Amino acid sequence: MNVELAFYGILASSIAGLMTLIGAFPVVFGKRVSPKVEDILLGFSAGVMLAASFFSLLNPSVELALSSYENRFLTAVIVAFGLSLGAFIFFLADRFIPEDYFVGIDNKNSKEIKSVWIFILAITVHNFPEGMSSAIGFMTGDISKGLTLAVGIGIQNIPEGLAVALTLVAKGYRVSRIFWVTFLSSIVEPIGGVVGVLVFGFSYVVLPIGLAFAAGAMIFVISKEIIPQTHKKGYEMEATIGLLIGFIVMMVLDVTFG
Repeated sequence: MNVELAFYGILASSIAGLMTLIGAFPVVFGKRVSPKVEDILLGFSAGVMLAASFFSLLNPSVELALSSYENRFLTAVIVAFGLSLGAFIFFLADRFIPEDYFVGIDNKNSKEIKSVWIFILAITVHNFPEGMSSAIGFMTGDISKGLTLAVGIGIQNIPEGLAVALTLVAKGYRVSRIFWVTFLSSIVEPIGGVVGVLVFGFSYVVLPIGLAFAAGAMIFVISKEIIPQTHKKGYEMEATIGLLIGFIVMMVLDVTFG
């Protein structure tokens, strides 16, 4: 193992992960918004995460699996397995984690709080394989390519931090709580970077499944929790426009810096 490259990879994944906090700043230091604006912003966050699922997770998963196995059908099966597994695990979490559990955490509507924390968990899970990707980009020996990948992931993390903060501020969480939850979701990325360095020898077998798993989790939660939430107050069209804008913004970031 090249220790210098490993150091650069872990450092890059750490910086990229901490950029999640930048996305939370507008919400942390801002004021409460109207229900209409809230639904638009949540729709924007859903669009961001949908685009991230396709361009940051599924597309790299396909490319990595194809380069490893050189068989398109096997690649499709592997990615489909990871995607289905991610969705299924979060289906189980949604189905079997009791809502009463969240009463002890927050003195609010337990059903709504449960959906918030499952969404945040999905974003956190999604950060882990991104951290692995950042570190592995350096471990290949191409520092320029690794740096470009880390910068792209870091920029993408900014709207993801906004997504976390928005879901919390919509439920009336304190600024300090929003900051710490966003921070905790971000540090999963450097942990993923460390794991990526340690398992580099067989990471190209594991990583495609991990990327697809995170995408499945994200897509399930967005469709099950976030989009329905934005359609409850009569602002479906505004929320849909927000989703499209978020998707386009994230797509541009991914294509430009990915």
